[in-house]
Amino acid sequence: MCQKKLIMKRTYDFLLLVAFVLHFLTTSSLTIANNNTHDLNALLAFKASIVFDPQNILSMNWSTSISVCNWIGITCNARHGRVATIHLPDMGLIGTIPPHLGNLSFLAKFNITNNAFQGELPKELANLRRLKYLVLAANNFVGSFPLWLGGLTELRFLSLRDNKFSGSLSRELSNATKLETIALANNALTGNLPEEFSYLKNLKYIHISDNKLSGSFQQALFNLSSLQVMAFANNSLSGYLPARICDQLPQLLALDLSWNEIQGEIPSGIGECSNLEFLGMSYNNIVGKIPRGIWNLTTLTTLYLGGLGIEGMYVGHFLAFEVRVNVNNLLTNFTCINS
Repeated sequence: MCQKKLIMKRTYDFLLLVAFVLHFLTTSSLTIANNNTHDLNALLAFKASIVFDPQNILSMNWSTSISVCNWIGITCNARHGRVATIHLPDMGLIGTIPPHLGNLSFLAKFNITNNAFQGELPKELANLRRLKYLVLAANNFVGSFPLWLGGLTELRFLSLRDNKFSGSLSRELSNATKLETIALANNALTGNLPEEFSYLKNLKYIHISDNKLSGSFQQALFNLSSLQVMAFANNSLSGYLPARICDQLPQLLALDLSWNEIQGEIPSGIGECSNLEFLGMSYNNIVGKIPRGIWNLTTLTTLYLGGLGIEGMYVGHFLAFEVRVNVNNLLTNFTCINS
């Protein structure tokens, strides 16, 4: 009798387990199907917002008869089968970004560089909490610099260069502490450079040249030891540069501050930038003498110092430097503007 009860109990437990597994699989399948439907609807809205597709790639390939994971320019993650990448650069597309794209909750990479998208970026993109790469360069986007970008805490790479964004830079962007690249050149951004950018301890590349920034240059940026490229040419930034400019920048490869209103002298410690390859300080309010240490920059390939009030500056100095570096087989593209 006891053995019979034991067998019945085990049978009951087994059936209960089977029922649980079937329920789990059914529920999971429904959840995945529903989530894939969200992704499908978001991408169909994106397709509908594109008014010109010169190669007819999307009109022909983005079809409901095949999985979105097999659409051109779309990659899904293996674990969840959700849309993780939109990669559509250099396709001549014209259109806008619909708010529906904010429903792609697993999207990690969004690249539509070098098309002709226009209009403003919808605030619903703030919902893309997994986004790591946002590359919208070389389009015709307009509107104020998006405040919601700071809420994308997984963001590593941000490129909005060559658009028509205006207004002030958002200090909230400093909340995206994993940022490594900020490329915002050739827009119409105004106002001050936020001091809070100095909180971005992972930042390697910042390029905000060819805008309308004003106010004092934030010296705190020179404390970002991860920085490799710093470019703010052709703005209206003023203020002084720290004398020991490279004490906290051991990896600095390029510094371009040309065509601003920087005052004072060329930093005396510039020669300590041992990895510097590009130095641009042309057309500022810089006076004084060229520091002797500048001749220690043996990795330098490009130098712009034109239009400065430098004492005793003449081409002979730079020709001698060019010969010296060539002898060491280090110079590949030396340029000096002295006009």
